Amino acid sequence: MSSTAFDRVLGLEISLLPEGAYRCIYALVSRKGNAMEILDEKQESGSLVKVLESLPRKYPLALALSGRGILHKQIQQTAENQSSLFSAAFPTIDKQDFYLQEYLQGNIAWISIIRKSLGDDILNKFRLAGLKVYALSLGGLPVVGLWEMLDANKDGLVLGGHAFTATQEGAFSGYGYNEVQQGPDKIKLAGNKFSSSAVLPYALAFQLFLHDRVEWIKTDCEDIDQAFSRHLDEAAVKKTASIFLFSLLGLLLASFLVLSHYNQENATLSERAGHLSATVDQSDVLKKEISLQRNRLNKMGWNGGYNYAFLLNELGSSKPKLLNLTQVQFGEEKEDALRDQQGNLIKVSGETNDLTAVNNWIFMLKEKKWVRNVKLLRYQQDMDSEHYLFNLIIDY
Repeated sequence: MSSTAFDRVLGLEISLLPEGAYRCIYALVSRKGNAMEILDEKQESGSLVKVLESLPRKYPLALALSGRGILHKQIQQTAENQSSLFSAAFPTIDKQDFYLQEYLQGNIAWISIIRKSLGDDILNKFRLAGLKVYALSLGGLPVVGLWEMLDANKDGLVLGGHAFTATQEGAFSGYGYNEVQQGPDKIKLAGNKFSSSAVLPYALAFQLFLHDRVEWIKTDCEDIDQAFSRHLDEAAVKKTASIFLFSLLGLLLASFLVLSHYNQENATLSERAGHLSATVDQSDVLKKEISLQRNRLNKMGWNGGYNYAFLLNELGSSKPKLLNLTQVQFGEEKEDALRDQQGNLIKVSGETNDLTAVNNWIFMLKEKKWVRNVKLLRYQQDMDSEHYLFNLIIDY
């Protein structure tokens, strides 16, 4: 499914604070083509109920959880721990009790976890509030997807508690979270100044928009993954239905215009026929008019709606190399066996050394949409050479 399944996404960071408090920062991001812009951003603090009440309801939501209860660990990936980074990072913890997020860059892995009991409690409250979560991330690592567009240097950067370190060349090298570190109020993203608190929500929306093009940093929450898959399936069905509906409307409009045209032409011809049938002279005029129209169609190369150049190109491009055509003749009179078939005829004469090549060509011609039938009329040896002569009749 194309990433065009969304045109607006709500990127949301929920920070878990001491004493059961929460802080939410969201950005409503719109996409038109390759351009994305923040339409609205807001920050709210308080109980989770108060925070959820402040959120818009009708947009797909990409969520990141930060703060208390979320653990991050950076480890070196080795051949020994490659199969289970979680066990290498948290050897004494049961994996079944946690939602897991893994991000790999080179031989460095960042492992982030949250207890399922805590995560499920928050997600259930989102569902009860009528909010549709299609992606869950832990911490600020989704920002790494925007790293090349951020105004970062060898000192790294801090975005609302999310601390990113960088190499001497300015490349991303590490991540940690500290609520006390807040960083600057503004930061440049792709040359434009952004509120630093809106960068993570923007990165979350960026991931969801381009889920089929970028590396997606998210947890392994099965319920959310299934909800996202269902949304993509529904979007695909709606898109197909819309295309079908517009195609049907287009066909109806085209049929109406054609029928109106032919109705008008028919009325004109009926009136003309009524006048022409009054006398023998008028009948002769009508015959001449019909003959004239036929001549015009012939001059236009109507030929049943197929251009001779098109037909010759179709014959030439499909002909096996072992066949040598000596004559292509349009408008052959139909034989008795073909008189009950509609359409025009092409008589093709040629020579070859291989009957199989003739049979293959007949099979390929029958696969053409414009061909009604192909019949081999004659296949015999040329007495003056070692070649075999053949004649085909193509009905189209």
